[in-house]
Amino acid sequence: MATSAPNKKFSSHSRSISLPPSSNPLIVTAQEDLGRLKSSVAASSPSNSLPCQKLDGLKNLYECLDDVLQLPLSQRALSNERIGKWEEEVLDGYLRLWDICGAVRDIYLLIKESLQELESSLRWKRSGDWASEVSSYMISHKHLNKIISKCYRELKKAEKNCNLAVVNKDSTMVSLIKEVQIVSLPVLGSVLSFHSGSKAGSQPRDWSLMQHKRPSHRGDSEIAAIEQIEIELHLLNNNKSNKDVLKKLVAVDSSIEELAEVLEIVFRLLLKTRVSLLNILNH
Repeated sequence: MATSAPNKKFSSHSRSISLPPSSNPLIVTAQEDLGRLKSSVAASSPSNSLPCQKLDGLKNLYECLDDVLQLPLSQRALSNERIGKWEEEVLDGYLRLWDICGAVRDIYLLIKESLQELESSLRWKRSGDWASEVSSYMISHKHLNKIISKCYRELKKAEKNCNLAVVNKDSTMVSLIKEVQIVSLPVLGSVLSFHSGSKAGSQPRDWSLMQHKRPSHRGDSEIAAIEQIEIELHLLNNNKSNKDVLKKLVAVDSSIEELAEVLEIVFRLLLKTRVSLLNILNH
């Protein structure tokens, strides 16, 4: 009897610091969402729908992660995992992600504004010489490209400086938190590519060659959304109607608006995730 009480106490203490079981429904769901997103990131399909799907998958993943972080078992597990520098690296990483996501969101808001101005100009002037409208849009787009190039550099810098690595000794929770952060950067990069289809430092387009790549229903998936608009604009003076450009503008504007809305949600979720982690680790 003298030894039974300590053993019982030790057993109870062991259960209190045990990690959340991998069979926990919320954790299983988060791991499944993570697996699907990693597969999507690894896919080489050129479909323009993929950036939207990836971003939506990232949103779902962070919503699920937020639910996981509210679990008392998860909070106890993380509180008892404060060994090494992983928590500092994770918190810094989420802060960088938050900044980058905010920058990408702002870019999409600028894109939307630019497209709406172009659409308004084309609808107001239904026929004639489109040189002025095309020139105004291209000047605006050139300014946007500078902002995008800067964002690309920050994104690549963040990828290079990301020292997170999942190791065998990581618990279920630590591994999940690390992997969610690691997969977030390429998703944001994919969303940024949806705008221009070219990375920072790329060569200027040869429009005499691009004219032969005029978007078709079949070829749209191979050309970034805004490139499709640019090609149509450079062909506009050869047409009697601006119908093709307006049709493409409506389609692209819808995609841009959808991405901007989801980016705003992800932006808020990233901040919420970091705050939750801070509260848990500082408890």
